[in-house]
Order: sequence, then structure tokens, then C-alpha cells
Amino acid sequence: MRRKLRRGAIETMIFFLLQLVYPASFLFGLPVRAMAAGIGSLVAFGALYAVAFLTRRNSPWRMAAFFGQLAILLTLMAGFSLNYVYLLFYPVATILYGPLRRTMALFAVLCASVGALVAVERAHHVPFPEGFHYLLVGALFGGGILIYMMRAWAALEQTNARLQAAQSEIARLSQAEERARIGRDLHDLLGHQLSLITLKAQVAGRILERTGDIPRARDEIDQIERVSRATLESVRAYVADMRAPDWQDAWRAAEEVLVAAGIEVRMACEMDALPRTLEHAYAMCLREAVTNVVRHSGARRCAVRLWRDGPLVALAVADDGEGAAEFATIPTCGGSGIAGMRARMAQIAGECECLGREDWRRRALGWPEFEPGWVVVLKAPVPIEPQEGLP
Repeated sequence: MRRKLRRGAIETMIFFLLQLVYPASFLFGLPVRAMAAGIGSLVAFGALYAVAFLTRRNSPWRMAAFFGQLAILLTLMAGFSLNYVYLLFYPVATILYGPLRRTMALFAVLCASVGALVAVERAHHVPFPEGFHYLLVGALFGGGILIYMMRAWAALEQTNARLQAAQSEIARLSQAEERARIGRDLHDLLGHQLSLITLKAQVAGRILERTGDIPRARDEIDQIERVSRATLESVRAYVADMRAPDWQDAWRAAEEVLVAAGIEVRMACEMDALPRTLEHAYAMCLREAVTNVVRHSGARRCAVRLWRDGPLVALAVADDGEGAAEFATIPTCGGSGIAGMRARMAQIAGECECLGREDWRRRALGWPEFEPGWVVVLKAPVPIEPQEGLP
């Protein structure tokens, strides 16, 4: 891309240099010395323009090229014809870029120099070419318009570059957020199912070691096979984006995992159904909360409750684990699982709250029947459904 732009800039420079052939044509027919001086001046004028065109915008060579072009322009106007004033577009193009104050100051110097030369010629009663006044005003006005347009174009290019950079950053952040969401989903899905497989494998191993009851161990192994197949199907369905996790499946699976872990569980669902827009987030959060209970709490009892709390849907998972009690004094506790649940709830304008033993005592909510060591409470507003006949 940069190479193409560079080649296009050089072609533009060559195009404007070829335009100097037109003023050179007026030198033919003059005495040889005058013609040679005029052509040499135009060659030097074009060389200075090329130097300014090819150097950096803030290079001191641009300043030198500008004043050199200005001197040659005044020489051509004084020595040959005032009509050469239209060549002032070349020094104007030299000072287009850089600080605005410097550009305007140099343009003022250019206008003042040309105006002074015209005044001197007028004082010496040199006749002006026909239509020179219009050419002078047009050249000066056109030079000012050129400065304004090119600087506005440069500002537009900078704005477009910033917009492209912002769009690229937005796309990058969107991709990162999508990867994080997929990571949370797979973490919740696989962590839940693999925990169940691990527990079943441990149960089968203990049966073989303690009782040698092969049929019972085989039954546990069969369950492991069924769970692993179901897990594989769930992963395939998720990757193919075929369906979102079903809330009823997540509810039943949570009870199954807790029972398999030897934890006494009480499930209380006080709602007939969850709003469809909340099912995915609540199902994944329930899986993660139950997985955390099995893996980290060391609990003997667990209670899960879903109920309607005014305009909110509330889900609470409480356990009596002592392992969680030591985190009760940390209000912002939680590992990647808690962080994932908070992120999911934030997506549906909800919140995830973690309560330790002392927090629960202060609130005295009367649920569950045992004193919990750790409670995760999820709350999100119920979506407002449109009335019949309304959009």
C-alpha cells in the first residue's frame, strides 16, 4: 500500500513539472541569452519544487526550496512578464503542510513580495499585461483556497486514520470478548460434566476396593460412559451453536452432581419457568456454582432455590462447607468461576453476590434450614414482554 502511494505521489510530481513546459514556450523567439536565462530559471524552479515534494514535511529543505522558488518567481515576473504570477501555486504547494501559523506566515510573505513587485513595476510605469489584474487576484485567491482545501484534506485523512484505528480496536475487543465468553461457556460446561465423571470413577474405584461388587461397579462405569457421551454431544452442540443450555437440564444435572458427590441437597424451584432471555445465563451460572460446591467447599449439605423477588428473578446456592467460610471476610472474593458468573449476570443487567457466614447471619433471611458457610446469590430483572397487539 505504501509503495503504491509513493509511486502515485511521484507521478503527481512529474505531472506538475511537465506543466512548466507551457511557460517555457513563451521564451522561444527571445534573444539566446534571455531565452537561456529564462529556461534555466524554470529548470531551477522545477528542481526546487521536486526537492520540496520529495522531502519530509518538516524538513528545513522545504523552507529553502520555498524561498528559492519565491526568488525565481519574482525574477521571472520582473525580467520577462508579470503573467508568470500564476506560478505562485508551486511555492504554495511547498508550504501546505507543517504548523498552520508557519504556513500562513509564509503565504503572507509570498503575497507581500508579489504585491511589492507589482507596486514597484507600477511606480516605474511598466504597462501591465492585459487581464493581469484578474490573473493576480485569481492567483492569490486560488493560493489561499489551495491551502485551505489541502489542509482540510489532510485533517480528513487524519480523522479517517483515527476512525480506522478505533474500528480495528473495537473489532479486536469484540473478538477478545467473544473468546472470553466461549472460554467461560466451555469452562462451565466441561467443568460440570467432568466433575461428575470424576466422582463416578471414584465411586466405582471404592466399590471395587471395599466390596468387590462388580455389577454395581459396572453400573457406575456405565453411568460414566453415558455422561461422557452426553458431554461430547453437548460440546458438539455448543461448538455448532445448535442450541443454548436448557434450564431444566441444568437443574436436574445440578441435583445429580450433588447427590453423586455425597452431598445432601434440597432443591426448591418456586417459578414455573424462567424467561427465555435469562435461561442461558442462569443455567451456566447454576452449573458453575454447583461445580464450585463439589470441588472446593467440602460441604455436607447444599440448598438451591429459585424464586421471584419482586421485579427480579433470584437464584441462590448455599452450602455448609467450612472451606468457604475462610473467604467470608473477602467481599470481592471468587476465582475464575465467580468472575465468570458475574460477567454472565452483567450481560443481562443482573448481579452476582457472594455471602459468607457472617453476612448471612446479619441478614437473617431464614433460608436455608442450616447455617450456610457460603452462599452465591444471582439476581436479574425480569424482561418486560410486549403487550398483545403492540410491537
